[in-house]
Amino acid sequence: MGVAMALFAGATAVQAQTELVLDGSKGYDGVLVKGQDYVLPGTDASWYVMPDIFTHKSGDVWTFQAYGQAEYAYWFYADPDKKYVKVEYRQVDDDPESAFANWDINRAIYVNGSNSIGFPTFSSNPINWQGGADVAVPQVESNVYRLTLVFGQQLSAEAQVNFKFFKGKNWGGDILPGTGDGNIWMEENPWLYIGGQDGASGDQGNIYSQSNASFGNGDKLIVTVDMNYTPGKVTVDYQEYVPADFPTFNGTNMTKVGNNYYYEGAFSKGDVFTLGNTSVVEMDIDNAYVDEFAATNQGGGNFTFNANSGNYTVLLMPAFNYVKIFPGTYEAPGTFASDKAIWVIGSNIGQPSAALNNSNWSAALNNSIPVTQVGENIYKIAFTYGQEITGVNFKFFGQYGWGMEFHGEDLVMEPNDYFYINTPAGEWTYDENGNEVYQRGSDDGNIFSGPVALGKGDKVTFTIDLNGFVPSEPENDIQGVPGKVTVEFNASAAPKPMFNGTEMTPNGDNYVIDVELNKGDVFTVTAPDFNIENIYTDKQFATNMGGGKFQFNAISGKYAIVLMEGKNNLKIIPGTMAAPATINEGGLWIIGEGIGRPSVNTDAPGWNTGAMVDIPVAQVEPNIYRYSVTCGVEMWDNWCNYKFFGQPNWGVEFVPGTDYAITTDNPYLQIGASDGNVTFKEGCAFESGKTYTVTIDFTNGLNAGVMTVEEGEILGVKDIETVEQTNNAVYTISGVRVNNPAQHGIYIVNGKKVVK
Repeated sequence: MGVAMALFAGATAVQAQTELVLDGSKGYDGVLVKGQDYVLPGTDASWYVMPDIFTHKSGDVWTFQAYGQAEYAYWFYADPDKKYVKVEYRQVDDDPESAFANWDINRAIYVNGSNSIGFPTFSSNPINWQGGADVAVPQVESNVYRLTLVFGQQLSAEAQVNFKFFKGKNWGGDILPGTGDGNIWMEENPWLYIGGQDGASGDQGNIYSQSNASFGNGDKLIVTVDMNYTPGKVTVDYQEYVPADFPTFNGTNMTKVGNNYYYEGAFSKGDVFTLGNTSVVEMDIDNAYVDEFAATNQGGGNFTFNANSGNYTVLLMPAFNYVKIFPGTYEAPGTFASDKAIWVIGSNIGQPSAALNNSNWSAALNNSIPVTQVGENIYKIAFTYGQEITGVNFKFFGQYGWGMEFHGEDLVMEPNDYFYINTPAGEWTYDENGNEVYQRGSDDGNIFSGPVALGKGDKVTFTIDLNGFVPSEPENDIQGVPGKVTVEFNASAAPKPMFNGTEMTPNGDNYVIDVELNKGDVFTVTAPDFNIENIYTDKQFATNMGGGKFQFNAISGKYAIVLMEGKNNLKIIPGTMAAPATINEGGLWIIGEGIGRPSVNTDAPGWNTGAMVDIPVAQVEPNIYRYSVTCGVEMWDNWCNYKFFGQPNWGVEFVPGTDYAITTDNPYLQIGASDGNVTFKEGCAFESGKTYTVTIDFTNGLNAGVMTVEEGEILGVKDIETVEQTNNAVYTISGVRVNNPAQHGIYIVNGKKVVK
C-alpha cells in the first residue's frame, strides 16, 4: 500500500521525535518504546491507527501504546484515501520480502472475521474472511494481546459479531478453545462467547455476540487475550456509549437501548406527539418511515396517532430511519393473550423495507412486524411490493417471534387472486406416553402467493376481523370460530416496460411477456427503470443493438422475455413463462455451480431449480445448442460443477450411456461418466478475460450429444484462423482427440480452429 513520498516529506511536530517510515519500504530498526511519542508524517487526529498501538497526541505526533519491539519488526503502511495507518509484524526490519511474524516464532497473533468487522471501518474495508485482509492483534504486554473495537466503526451494530484469532497471517492456524498451550478460554460474560467452548454453538473458535446482547453505535468492546495462562485467558470489557444529547418524545429524553431509543406510555387515537432532537442520531425525521395505520408523519417531527387507544412503545431505529410503534412496553411487548396484539414474521418481508430489515423468520423484536389494531378486534397492515415485501411467505402470530400461531383453521381469507392461507391436512398421532395428539401439516397458516403475481409498486392491505374469533384447539378436533381476512389490492401507477409497444406483465421484481420470435427478428424494449443500453443478455439468444433494440439469434419459436430489474438482465426463456420448454420442445438447461448469468459470483443457480434461476441454452440451429462465457464474468477460470437438464427443474438429466446423453473430448472440460457433471479437466483452465463458446450437437439424437469448446465468441459463421501446426494436442471439429491427423481439414489446437 504505497503512497506518494510527498505525503510523508515533512513532519509537522518537533523534529526531536522519531519519524516513522509509512510507505512500507522498511521496518523500524530501533526499539519502539511504550509511552514514547513518534511522528507519523502526513497524519492528524482524523486518521485511524489501532488505539492499542498508537493514540493521537497532537498534529502528526502519536504516543506508542504497545509492548515495543517484542520479537518482531513493525512495518507501517499509510492509506491516505481511508486515512488509515496499518501496522504489520514481520520477522526482520530491513527486508521487504521478510516473512510475516507468527505465533510459533514471534508470538504474533492475527484476527480475521466476517464482513461486519474491518479496519479502519467495517464499511470501508471489511475483512470478510479474506486471508490477506487479516490484521495483527496488538501485543500490549508480554504475551498479552488486546483488540479494541467500536460499534459503528470497526464493528457493525446491526449484525452479529463474528471473528476469530489465528496464529499466523493468511489463515495461519486457528486459535481454538481448549485446555492446552496455544488454546484459549473465554471468561463468562453477557456480550461474547466462543464457538465450541462448553459445547457452545457456531464454528469452533469463532467469537460471536451473545443472542441477547444489544449494541449501539459508539459502544466499545475491548477483548484481551492473555497467553501467559494455559490455556490463554480471554476477557471482555464492554463500554456503553452514552450520548451527550438524546432524542426526545414530547420534550422528554427517550431511553437508549442498543442503537435505538424508545418511549413507553398511554396513547389515545388522534393524539399528536413530537419526536425532537432526532438530528443527534442522524434521523431524517421528516421522511422517517412509520406504519400508516399506527401513525401519520405530519413533518417537523410531529405525528398523529392512528391506532386504538392503549399502552404503546415508540421505538426510534435510526439505522433504518424508522419509527416503530407496537403495543405494550419495550421489555414486555404486547401479546394476543394480554393485549390482543398481532404480529407478522416471514421471509422477504420487513419494515421499513425487506431490504433494510428483513424479518427472515427471526424471533427478534427489531425484525418482527406489529399489526395495528384500528378498531375493536379489527387489525390492518399494508405492504408495497418492492418495499416492505419482495416475496410472499409470512404468517400472523400472537406475539413477536415464535409462540402462538394463527393456523389455517383460525383465519379464513376472502377469495382473491394474490394470496391464500395454507391449510394442509394434519394427522392424529400418539406421543411417547401414548396420548393422542394432533400433528399439524407443514406451513399450517402460512400465507403464500395466489395465481396472480404482485409487481413492483403494487400495494396490498390486509384487514383481519377477529370479532367472534375463537382459536382452534387440536384437542377439541380443531373446532373454533375463525377470523376473517380481506385483501385490498391497488396496482402501481408507474409505467410498465414495453415489448414492441405491448406492456409487459409485472412478476415480483421482474416483468414478463410471452412472444413468438423468428431468427433475425429485431425487437424493441422500452424500460425506464432499466439501464437498457447496458442491460445484460445472453448473446446467443439476442444481441443488444443499442437504443433498446435487440436482434434475435436463436431459432424461431415461442419464448418468454423476462426483465430482471435487480440484475439489469434481459433473460430469454424458450417456451412460455408458465410452461418453459423441455428438451423435447427445444429447451436445454444448465443447473449447478461455477457458471452464472449475469455473474458467476452472484447468479450461479447452484442446485436450485426453476426457470428464473437456471440457465437456458440457446438453440441456434435445429438440434444445435450454444452458450458463451467470459472467464471471470459468467464462469470461473478453473472450477465448475454443473449439469445439463431437459427442463428447468429435476427430471431429465444428461448422463453418458443413458437415453439423454452428452459426451465430449475437448481440451478444457469433461463430462462425468457416472453423473454427467461438467468439470474442468485436471490441470486445465480458461484464461481470465477471454470468452469461450460451448456447442452441443444433437444431430445424431438426444442420446448422442457431442459437446465442443472453442475459444472466442461464436454468433454465426466464425472466421477460421490459419496457423502453423504445433506439437500441442489436436482435436477434430467435433471434439475428438487425434494423435496424427491423416488428412487436411479443420482441427482445434489450444482451443482455436486451425487448418492443417
